[in-house]
Amino acid sequence: MYLLAKTCASLVQDGECIFIDSGTTTYQMTQFLLEKEKLTVITNSLPVAFDLIGSNIEVIIIGGKVRHSEKSVTSNDFLFRFDHLNINKAFICASGVSIEKGISDFNLEEAITRKQIINISQTVYVAADSSKFNKDVAIQVCAVNEVDMIITDYALSKDTINHFTDKGVQLKIVKTNIEDTE
Repeated sequence: MYLLAKTCASLVQDGECIFIDSGTTTYQMTQFLLEKEKLTVITNSLPVAFDLIGSNIEVIIIGGKVRHSEKSVTSNDFLFRFDHLNINKAFICASGVSIEKGISDFNLEEAITRKQIINISQTVYVAADSSKFNKDVAIQVCAVNEVDMIITDYALSKDTINHFTDKGVQLKIVKTNIEDTE
């Protein structure tokens, strides 16, 4: 997850407004963002927000209900005006990734929040390790063609890589060594 997080953070440019989802991989991005200039981070992750307190990064936490188990905030348009946000890049987590059902999650409220963020973001990245692939879990977040890139680890099988790329899904495979990222 460390290398996935580092790869995700490498896609962030100074001056951008990004969304960091609640999840173990996206949480690890914060350490690689601290040197960015004029960065705004929108998040539903309390650990992400706490990590960035005291940094030069502007932090916006979406309003809503706190999920204690995930240390996240889930929301809807009644609680938070998503349409006022201008997000350059969103970094989303997933519990399941498949061609047939797309990106999925176990929790309805998390799925709804992710869907809202995906709908308003210019570029959407999904950070999902290889164990999440070819799995459909309870709630569909979006189809795979609604995301710009899926960032995953090198343990993904060649058959799975071909299955996704043949369908036009852009994958970024993070190899086992830091210097070997594609």
